[in-house]
Amino acid sequence: MSKNLDSRYFDLTNKTRWYVIANRVSAVMYFNGTDDKFHFIERLSNPDGNLKESELDSDKPGRGFSSAGGGVFHHALDRRSKQHKEVAKKFAKKIGNVLEQAQNEHRFGSLVLVAEPHFLGLLRESLSQSVSNIVDQEIAHEYEGSDQELRSQIFNAINKGNLE
Repeated sequence: MSKNLDSRYFDLTNKTRWYVIANRVSAVMYFNGTDDKFHFIERLSNPDGNLKESELDSDKPGRGFSSAGGGVFHHALDRRSKQHKEVAKKFAKKIGNVLEQAQNEHRFGSLVLVAEPHFLGLLRESLSQSVSNIVDQEIAHEYEGSDQELRSQIFNAINKGNLE
């Protein structure tokens, strides 16, 4: 967490709502200002989230044997999804740790989590109980765009009830 943020990022009365927009590659945190704009707080990056499977694991997939249907079949064991999931889980845990630290510093009082469905589940699992308790809303969708476009998309989803 940035230690040099000015007082507008802190609300010791715990009324500030943070919006965390995340996927397996990056997480951006905002708060909604009284000027109806999102104000950037922090960005976390996970460059490994974009890596190809061959770049994540230099070992070749193992060989498996199957005797289904009476014959013996040889096949490569698919570790692709396992490796990508582990990278995503580590990043979700990093986000959870950052949010827990910010909560301990009284930087927010509530959260809105926005992520594609699978990563939202990983993120949910990585949050401490105290952070989980102050999640107001979850939006299972991946949004992209400028700060104002994100704000508009997220508030439209909230107002229409397009939440998980």
